[in-house]
Amino acid sequence: MNHIEVKYIKTCYDYYEYYWVIDDEPITVYLDRNNTGSLSAFGSLLGLLPAWSGELIWQWENDFIWEMADSREELNVPVLVCEDDCDLSCIVIVAHIRKEKNAVYWDRIGVLDKSNINAQDYGQSGILCLEAYTDEDWEKYGDNIALEEYGSSEYWKWVSENSYEEHIRRLRNYFKPYMQNGQNMEWIWETGWQFEREEYEIMAERYREIAINRER
Repeated sequence: MNHIEVKYIKTCYDYYEYYWVIDDEPITVYLDRNNTGSLSAFGSLLGLLPAWSGELIWQWENDFIWEMADSREELNVPVLVCEDDCDLSCIVIVAHIRKEKNAVYWDRIGVLDKSNINAQDYGQSGILCLEAYTDEDWEKYGDNIALEEYGSSEYWKWVSENSYEEHIRRLRNYFKPYMQNGQNMEWIWETGWQFEREEYEIMAERYREIAINRER
């Protein structure tokens, strides 16, 4: 078994971040050591921002990432992002995570390739994505915004007043499936990391506390 914990570590920029430490080595060190392919253009990766820390600039992105991290599904989950943008628009490093009763596996680490994102499809995957509607959604929106035309003044008015709802729907309806498509992933290395479930949950709870405290 590998060991995973959260430690407050000085970055290459002389400030501190809460990083995963796996077998006594920060995840950014592993990543920098395997800095190949498209990532090599970014130079050092030692200062990347941990995506579970609650520091992303958009609350809907913080909440979305925690939905992914908490999920029982086998998923590609964001773990590190660009420290300059602090969102999902630039570098997104993901771990392929699967959970069993007594163990959690991070099988591989990769970088998300966004070149296949269709901006129009992404834009229409929010409140106008009727395929994702629940019965509650139909009751709430079925006779108003659900029938509005994408790009209309009424649509943009609704988005401006309900930006969180619109953007987290786009992440759930479009960005999550996009991340799970292997064609949109550039895998960096096969980690084969295996963690005891109890230790892993302690780590996750520590990150959750960090994220919650940042919101206050």
